[in-house]
Amino acid sequence: MPARTRVVFLLTLTIFVPLLAPLVSADSNQWTKYPGNPILSPTPGAWDSGGTTAPVVLYDGVTYRMWYDGGQATVNGIGFANSTDGIHWKKYLGPVLQPGPAGSWDDSQVKVGAVAWNGTLFLMAYLGANATTFQNGAIGVAVSNDGIAWAKSPANPILTGDGLALGRPSGLRWQITYNVWYAAYPPTSPAIRIFYATSTNGLTWTKWAGPVVSPSSNSSAWDSLSVSTPSVLRVGSSFGMWYTGLNRTSSTPQIGYATSNDGATWNKTSNPVLTPGPAGSWDSGGVEQPDVVIGTNGYMMYFDGFNHTSPPSIGLALAPQNFSVPELQVPEVGILIAVLTCTTACLARRRRERLADITEK
Repeated sequence: MPARTRVVFLLTLTIFVPLLAPLVSADSNQWTKYPGNPILSPTPGAWDSGGTTAPVVLYDGVTYRMWYDGGQATVNGIGFANSTDGIHWKKYLGPVLQPGPAGSWDDSQVKVGAVAWNGTLFLMAYLGANATTFQNGAIGVAVSNDGIAWAKSPANPILTGDGLALGRPSGLRWQITYNVWYAAYPPTSPAIRIFYATSTNGLTWTKWAGPVVSPSSNSSAWDSLSVSTPSVLRVGSSFGMWYTGLNRTSSTPQIGYATSNDGATWNKTSNPVLTPGPAGSWDSGGVEQPDVVIGTNGYMMYFDGFNHTSPPSIGLALAPQNFSVPELQVPEVGILIAVLTCTTACLARRRRERLADITEK
């Protein structure tokens, strides 16, 4: 092969073959933490002075709305904040959803889950508990016109754990079906797994048989102990899930990623996609409870982080809209065709050169 043809061929491989690499998994380096983190912190002396955690964000093209868990020694509830850029936030003064009256199923605690806008109302799925009949938690729903004043459904709770303790739910509506993913675990075991349920009306639910995402069977894996707090997006023809994972030897939470075609069968990436900050940083103790939205800055991951000296706060990580998570892969066939096309062109050129040599002779 003449030197010039060989150079073209090698350039073809150099340009196109590396494009196959990002298709394997979501690269943790693609998420960049906002340098001004944390973006939402506890307010000293206020109802949420004990911590701001578990962000859930909606973006309507103009306004970002965030609901989050807050509290301190004598109160817990769900807070609210809004923003025009997804970075600088203005808090509502008090909690917008609080535990119910004494004797109700959610009189001990409420924790934010999924929030959606159906074109008329905001819908919230939240986790509630009491000290007697629902000490392991259950899931209820509430509705609101503005995202601030909420009315709880008289049908609550709409989903229970059937003996399992429940964690924060994540949900979305796809076509005519409501989907919810939620963490659950035996009350005496730390092995948290993620389960799945569907509904056509948001009140009556059908549970999928067994967990849909489980801890890794590899005891040394980063998520070998538990998987929880799912955040699910539908992009294109696939679902993407970001979740919190813990391993068996460390209490440091990290954030992982999985993909699915149907919402029930999931494939996890082998490594976390977001990890704690360096020693002494605000999130050096762990990162957890992600919520991912598509905003003006591309993909935006909201999460809470903590260290061992300050109350937990909420941070932000950014990724460009064309970053190569599995649900947004550049089609592998297209890349292979490009490689084959360029290779074929090189071979065709070589053939023409040989014919020219023969003709000249």
